[in-house]
Amino acid sequence: MCAWKYKRIMPKITVDKLNLMEPKQVTGLVGMSIQQMYSVLENTPYKEIISQVKGNEFNFLSLEKALTMNFLSTYEQIRKLSPKDVSLLLSALLMKFEANCVKALLRAKEAELSVKEAMKYIIPLENFSEAKCRNILESSENISDVIDSLSDTEYGEILEKIFPVYMKEKVFYLLEVAIDRHVYQNIWKATGKFRGLDKKIARTIIGLEIDSINVKTILRCKAIGIKPNQIERYLIFVSDVLNKKELRDALRCSDIRSTIDSLVKTAKYASSRDHYYVFKDLQDVQLTSLTTVETVLDRGLVETNLRILKRYTPFFNIGLLLAFLNLKWFEIKNLRAIFRGAEAGIAPDRVKKLLVIQR
Repeated sequence: MCAWKYKRIMPKITVDKLNLMEPKQVTGLVGMSIQQMYSVLENTPYKEIISQVKGNEFNFLSLEKALTMNFLSTYEQIRKLSPKDVSLLLSALLMKFEANCVKALLRAKEAELSVKEAMKYIIPLENFSEAKCRNILESSENISDVIDSLSDTEYGEILEKIFPVYMKEKVFYLLEVAIDRHVYQNIWKATGKFRGLDKKIARTIIGLEIDSINVKTILRCKAIGIKPNQIERYLIFVSDVLNKKELRDALRCSDIRSTIDSLVKTAKYASSRDHYYVFKDLQDVQLTSLTTVETVLDRGLVETNLRILKRYTPFFNIGLLLAFLNLKWFEIKNLRAIFRGAEAGIAPDRVKKLLVIQR
């Protein structure tokens, strides 16, 4: 690992990570009115971006979009300041947000949402601007039309290949998984450009995220009775801990609880303490619903990124950069959940259960 290559970006990361909101600041917003939230956020690094939201445009949606744009702006600043190999990885990681746009477009047509309602779930990006997404929605009658509209993108090609299977089986999840597999395979490939400790750290952080997605998929599919050999087509087989053999072992387990036990054993055998901590939490919690499972897994990702920050603080490395961006994104997701909960009139206690906050 060559620490000197991070000399341009690390001063910014060091300052920005100190500006992340404390968990109590985030949870303290729950139950507030929009005006009260605005007053609190004025005393955070979001002050400048939310001050641009004025007049009749001031509502929960505009506030949410302003914070999201703040994240994307921060992301782009970091990408431009990063060395070439890191910049390439961040470009690959940006595909996650593009994929979210594509999946939101597909879900909107699946649910037959109006364009106005659908646009609430769109995060505009350079390649998927608000105007482009709106145009796709307005010109598409169904999912097939959306896929045709994406023919000039790599996502269109992926969806065209899986569409006949979707039409035969009518399983919408197949479309989303096809996108995720393409995106995460590209991200994993980008980590191969690194060496030494940088490669180890990058694959720990990204590998755990991929494995978490696979675990969610396995448990969700088991809960609705999909057979093990069918679940395999939904999985992303790129990991240093949960490879094909380990994932197949988990698939063969008779129920959700034994599947989790298998994952804990695998993580322990692989000496992967980050995986072990996350899966052990699943083993220890009372699994009342799949939402509980997903919250535990997401919280595990947050706590892993916090450990990465502490573990490698004395060094300039990719861990600080990736961990900061992940924690920043979880912060935005929590704030968005609070805004949407307030707008929908959801009880504060229920909103708090949706937040992914460290213990």
